Order: sequence, then C-alpha cells, then structure tokens
Amino acid sequence: MIVKQRTIPLIIRQEEVLERRLPKSHPKRPSITKSLKMRKAGFWGEQELDYPLSFLPQDQYRIFHDVRLIEANKAFQIDTLILTANLAIILEVKNISGIIKFDSTFDQLIRKLEGREERLPNPLAQIGRQRRQLANWFSSNNFLMPIKCFVVMTHPSCVLKASEINPHQHTITHVENLQEKIIKLKAENISENTLPSNINNIIFKL
Repeated sequence: MIVKQRTIPLIIRQEEVLERRLPKSHPKRPSITKSLKMRKAGFWGEQELDYPLSFLPQDQYRIFHDVRLIEANKAFQIDTLILTANLAIILEVKNISGIIKFDSTFDQLIRKLEGREERLPNPLAQIGRQRRQLANWFSSNNFLMPIKCFVVMTHPSCVLKASEINPHQHTITHVENLQEKIIKLKAENISENTLPSNINNIIFKL
C-alpha cells in the first residue's frame, strides 16, 4: 500500500511562479525555464512508477514516495522507498531520453542524443550513497534490514546499451520491467530480520 503519496515538489511551484512573473526579456528567464523543464521531466518520470507499483500486493509492500530522512544530522532524500516485512528497496528514477550507457570502467553515465555524446550524473553512485545512508539510519534506529536498489529508466525512448559486462547491470531496469524485478527480489531475499511494527511512525517521526 502507498503510505506516503508523491506530491509536486515545492521548488517546481516556486519556479513556475517565478517564470510567470519574470518578463520574457529578463536575462535569468531562460535559465529558470530550463531548470523548470528539467524538474518537471523528473517529476513526470517519477509518476511513471505508479502503474507498475499498483500491481504489487498491497498487504506485502509499503510504498513511501519522496522520503526525507535524517542520518548523522544530515538529511537525505529517496525518490521511492519500498518496504516489505524483511527487505528495503530504493528506487532512483531517471527520465532520460536517447541511448544510455553505464560505463563501469570510469563509473559514469553517457548519453548519446542526436549524434552528440554527453556525460550525465551517475545514478549508480547516487543509490550507492543512499544505500549507505539508509543502512546507517536503520542502525541508528536499532534494526537491521537488507537493502536493494534499482535505477529505473522511465523515458519511453531510452535505449540501454552495454559494451562490457557491468557489475551493476542487475540494478538498472526499464520501468515496464520493474514489477517483476521487485517480486523476484522479494522471493530471493528472505531475512530473519523484520521491520518494527511502528516503522511508519519512525519514518514520519511520530
């Protein structure tokens, strides 16, 4: 079941207001428009999760969108966190078009679009950091839980390419394959550790 709904980020609302108020001739308007377009694309990409996640048994999965937790006095954000009785799954969503290659040699993400290559921030590094932070957060709340991660590509024209064996390829998926991958992951990861019954209260600091 969905425990925490996804909401439109405040920064999107703020930039929408700013874009409307700025004259078209204002020098900062193009950068605001570009930023707003990218943020909206990211939010739309996150919404693409809703359909595959809706098929998960509601009594077996707790879904938290836009999770913000504090670990060692530092906040960290997770696009979507899924909790089962004995497994945590982090989903990092990327709404990127073009031909995408995860280069394991230099730990980078390369996109080819309209004949041009560019390096984009590597989401594998991002989920690795989130996994460590979540593990520390679990530990600080006195429980252990296996943590798995997926980078979910949601853009319909995204093509994943690999020229070599990537040790992280099992963590990268198109959104249409997500449901089956989550179910398989749950079946493969049976742990004696279980979530406390008040996990929702712990996350929301109730």
